[in-house]
Amino acid sequence: MSRWVGIVSLRDTAAPTPVHRIALAIEAARARTSYSLGGRQIPYERMRRALRRVGQTYAARSEWDRWSDCVDLAGDFFDGSAPVGDLPRWLTGELQSVLDGETGPTGRRTRHDKPQAAARPGSRRSGPARQKTAPGTSSVRTVPARPTRTRQRTAAEPSRPYIRVERQRTLRDVTHPPLPRPPASLTGTFGEVVRAAVRDTMGEWKAGEEATAWLGLAASHRSHLYESGLAETAVTPHVLGMLDALGRTTLGVILIDAYVGKHQPEKAGTQSSEHHRRSAAARVALGQWAADHGLVRMGAGEAQRPAPSVAEGVARQILGVLSLIGAHDTARLVGAVCAGIDHAAVDTSGTDPVTEAQNLFAKEGLTYDYTEQGPDHSKTYTATARTRSGRTAQGTAPTKKAARAAAARTLLRGHPQGQRRQETQAAAARFAAPPQPYSAAPLGHRDAVSDLAAMFEIDDRRAEGLLGQALTHSSYVYENQAAATAHHQRDNQLLAHHGSVVLDHLARHQRTRRTLAQGLVPDEDEARIHTPANEDTARLGTELALAEGVLTGRGESGQRPSTVAGAAQAVLATAWRTHGTRLLHRRPAVLDDWLTGLQHRHDPVTVLTYLMSMFGVTHVFEHQLTGPDHLQRFTSTAVLRDARGRTHRWAVPPDGPCSKTDADKATAQDILEVLSAPADDLVDALTPAESDLLRYLLRAQLDGLGATNERQRARMVSGGLLGTDLLATGDLDAFRTWAERVESLLGPDAEPLLDTLRELYRQLVHDTRLGPRSLVSRMAADEGTDHASTVRRNAAEAVRRAARTGPRDVSARDIVQDWWRDQASRTGVTIRDDMRQDIVLSLPSQLSALHETLTWCGEAAEAAGTPIDVELTVHDGTLHAWIGLHEVDVRAACEDFARLLSRTLPCTDCLVDDDHVLLRLHGLPGTPTASPLAVAGLDAYLSEHFAMKEPISLGTP
Repeated sequence: MSRWVGIVSLRDTAAPTPVHRIALAIEAARARTSYSLGGRQIPYERMRRALRRVGQTYAARSEWDRWSDCVDLAGDFFDGSAPVGDLPRWLTGELQSVLDGETGPTGRRTRHDKPQAAARPGSRRSGPARQKTAPGTSSVRTVPARPTRTRQRTAAEPSRPYIRVERQRTLRDVTHPPLPRPPASLTGTFGEVVRAAVRDTMGEWKAGEEATAWLGLAASHRSHLYESGLAETAVTPHVLGMLDALGRTTLGVILIDAYVGKHQPEKAGTQSSEHHRRSAAARVALGQWAADHGLVRMGAGEAQRPAPSVAEGVARQILGVLSLIGAHDTARLVGAVCAGIDHAAVDTSGTDPVTEAQNLFAKEGLTYDYTEQGPDHSKTYTATARTRSGRTAQGTAPTKKAARAAAARTLLRGHPQGQRRQETQAAAARFAAPPQPYSAAPLGHRDAVSDLAAMFEIDDRRAEGLLGQALTHSSYVYENQAAATAHHQRDNQLLAHHGSVVLDHLARHQRTRRTLAQGLVPDEDEARIHTPANEDTARLGTELALAEGVLTGRGESGQRPSTVAGAAQAVLATAWRTHGTRLLHRRPAVLDDWLTGLQHRHDPVTVLTYLMSMFGVTHVFEHQLTGPDHLQRFTSTAVLRDARGRTHRWAVPPDGPCSKTDADKATAQDILEVLSAPADDLVDALTPAESDLLRYLLRAQLDGLGATNERQRARMVSGGLLGTDLLATGDLDAFRTWAERVESLLGPDAEPLLDTLRELYRQLVHDTRLGPRSLVSRMAADEGTDHASTVRRNAAEAVRRAARTGPRDVSARDIVQDWWRDQASRTGVTIRDDMRQDIVLSLPSQLSALHETLTWCGEAAEAAGTPIDVELTVHDGTLHAWIGLHEVDVRAACEDFARLLSRTLPCTDCLVDDDHVLLRLHGLPGTPTASPLAVAGLDAYLSEHFAMKEPISLGTP
């Protein structure tokens, strides 16, 4: 095409009527206003709202990758746009659950009908609607009293027929993704030193290069990591913390396995106390082993006066790595370092060792001497016990009392005669015989034992006897002592304690392996691993259908969560005693799904504390006790105090017997749900008392809002606070609605604080567009070597240029004409201009978007050796640029670029079809002057505070 033809085609045409191809593209984009999900069409507005709710759920679980996916997709569902490919399978079910909970033509539902997918942890939203309470400074939730349940049946009531419970018996071989290799600049050759020390201690052991590299990382203390300069870019300190925690649970299961193999204490409390004492002694011994072999790499400052806790931590990290890489000889290492691992530190009768030693050696005159070492914040005490007859023993612990007890235990261990030995033998003989299955147990119990044996591949009769014990509640033993004695049975409390240690180890191993497989730079939320709570183990017991198989007394219900949780722990202890570490890589599908679905998140009280601290709000809980002793219930009242000293009280009456902790969680959860009402579009469903609470919380947030960091702003978005989630997804219409709703609650109180809020919104918009968690930053960080990864990186760089720079004092025609002059020399160009004469683009980034889009598509056409067509028109205040590409896989070449452009630049979206790219540059949205809060958000959304002052060159970048 000649220069003249190109110039003529850029002249203004007489009529601003769109030509055929661009008109079809515009009409097709107009038609895309809903999404087909589960066989029904869902309007984009409802899809955005549902995605935000699901994202909040994943953020509460600290699953930030899925939260980011939800936020990105919510930003894609605008008129004319379409998500890239199908929605992920894990997301469709969650979305359908949220959408099914909505009612009415507008999708609005009551706040008390929240679907499970969007509910926050510990939610108590099910049940009857709230009754209104008088407004004021105190608000209390009231619910109708539940009828008292009883286990007694009248003579006329027919007995319930027995129906066998169907349990899932499928087993699963667990496969984990490969672990990344720690950087050689950090580990060096030190892994060889650690490997040699492990091999010398426990005998011949083969370790590959990957294991050696990880052992070198495990030998590093945080101080060494910080001084290496890799603490933020290559390996975060959270990695060492996760290895330490995994090593702690690894040591725990090794110690308790060794103990229960030879000892049967009479009480679970004795076993628990013994386990804690032995764990403390083993940590000291392992720390000494690590220090003696020179395995601790620490910073120069820490090395001047190293505390014993440093070596102990490194030793636990080494144990954690051995467990992580599947070196199941870890028990041999612990047994070699900790002599007498299978010996009891105290007798199983539970007698206090200091008291017993004092009684046994009274005639010999027992005294204790103490020495201490280490810094003030981490002292270690050594107690030496001496008698006049020359007996001595030492014990080391973090406190004098514990050191004295350790010395007394060592002294008793060397003096086995007397009453102590007789009592120990009597207690051990009582449970020496292995437990036997009950011969006359109910069908539900026998079927549960049979199913669990098949589920965990247990075919040993003694193990089946342990399964029977795992399903035996203490109330049954109390009422059926003869049957329990005849079958050498006891209650499941000892097994449950063992199982709690096993479950903690399984959960930490699963979470650690999954997190570290994604990289060595996890943040605080990704590295968080909580010990499974009672609610979690109760849920496991429910999924194993244990309630029908638990033997209980007449006055106890097998359906109680504590009963089911204890039985689940005991069953896992039985399986672990049978298979050991095999459960790490082969286990029932029910158990694997439970471990995978564990939500390592803070409880509602912790979440409330964190959110309120961001706004200078403090709170305390006051408790009121009601009900008889066996049905005690606490009412927890949260007393909130904001930065101005204003207070508000909120209480949630219990639905049944509960502890103080449960009552605190219920009240905190209720406050969090009221706080999320504006984001969930549920303000209209609030009672007057809830509206008062929401009004107080909003005022407290605005009064206490100060400078924030990127992590805090991400938490605000994930919680839907102050409308941040709406701005993050670019949902300006929803943000206007939110602002009007909030201003109707606050009145004129919010206006003096808008400057602080405006700055928050500006920082938030920058985080969303260019921050570390933004889509453009994540695509730029793609380290793949394939063609698709290269395209993503190039697209991210092009969009960053468009966001950070922008031409000044030029028009859209200037952009197109200068591009044509450069492009026409390399490939054929056809341009049709139907823009109006008065078209004006107000944002420099929009002109830059036009330039980058033409350049990107031109390079694709040039690479394919094919001509490129461009058509321009203005319709309803929007500039449309239609770019046709022949013999080019447009989706593969341009889809990532178009999505990034739409998510990063304001008032800009780019749509991709099979044969063309449609760029839409929208006019600025009107700012409703009646809503100052909406103006603050819109100004931040349209701000160019991150734009550079100098214009870009209009030639090839």
